[in-house]
Amino acid sequence: MSGDKNIIDKIRRFYLFYGTNEYKLDERVSALVKAVIPEGSEIFDLDRFEGRRCDVPELINSVSTPPVMSPLRIVLLSNTEKLPASGQKMLSEFLDKIPEYSVLAMTASRADKRSGLFKKLLALDKKQSFKYGEFTSSEAAKLVVGFAARRGKKIDLRVADMLVSIFGIDPYRLENEVEKLALYTGDEAEIGKKDLAFSAGFARIETPYDLPDLIFSGQLAAALELTSRALMSGISEMQILYILKNHLFRLCVSYNHHDIKEVMRLGQMPFYAARTVMAQSGKITPKAAFRGLADIFRAEYSLKSARFRPDVVIESLVMKLFLEIAGNNNV
Repeated sequence: MSGDKNIIDKIRRFYLFYGTNEYKLDERVSALVKAVIPEGSEIFDLDRFEGRRCDVPELINSVSTPPVMSPLRIVLLSNTEKLPASGQKMLSEFLDKIPEYSVLAMTASRADKRSGLFKKLLALDKKQSFKYGEFTSSEAAKLVVGFAARRGKKIDLRVADMLVSIFGIDPYRLENEVEKLALYTGDEAEIGKKDLAFSAGFARIETPYDLPDLIFSGQLAAALELTSRALMSGISEMQILYILKNHLFRLCVSYNHHDIKEVMRLGQMPFYAARTVMAQSGKITPKAAFRGLADIFRAEYSLKSARFRPDVVIESLVMKLFLEIAGNNNV
């Protein structure tokens, strides 16, 4: 229940949540609000300010106002780093004067240590200042499992990792894709690999996630066909590069480690993916994998320079990877 006394007693007078992971920042702020303010009372005891347009005296007045319906008033300040220097100085001096009945929660995409305000906030203990970087692929896959569960669906971690490989680590995009898949599967209890074909715009069950395996196993014709279907379905060239690059990075991680748990940790991948990558690394030399990475970076440069047609760049990359990794005896 919101406002549980044991939780209220542990809440500090102010917090800083910062970093590039906007999803996690929003999640932490929402959790704080839910823990303190009963549903329906937000209009009375929750105030929001934005750093770029914040009138600091008004914010201070809001923090100094007792709550009406809740055990604590919460004041949220987003983009704290956008406050002008004078506003940051005023807020820094006020932090130690926040009354016992209020909480100031600040978010920022970065914390500039040259600022007196952030220097003070970053000096706080771990219970008041929290940094959140981007999700790893492994963390994003676990998010996908959670998104599916909220919609009454099961999704295997391997399938979740495939979804991340197709669409990247943006949690908002991933949640949107899970929402579409949940609607598509209807009464089915589980979202499977075959359903990803729908999400990726394919008529068959292959997805771009299968592309590395087709290339590295020497199936050039199938790899080119899958690439062509991927591009026609609306999968972006950069998504294909991400899939190939991620797979080769994972291969490179496995070369110097024979402990599967260490490969899972360093490559940020689940067990089944680490097992597959370790098996492949025994057939593909490090030199061939590094050459493949160099080819991917050249393709990325070509795409960004817009000097060549995107489909030509991707198809040429697939053929180069085939020749260097699968078709040239891995030398």
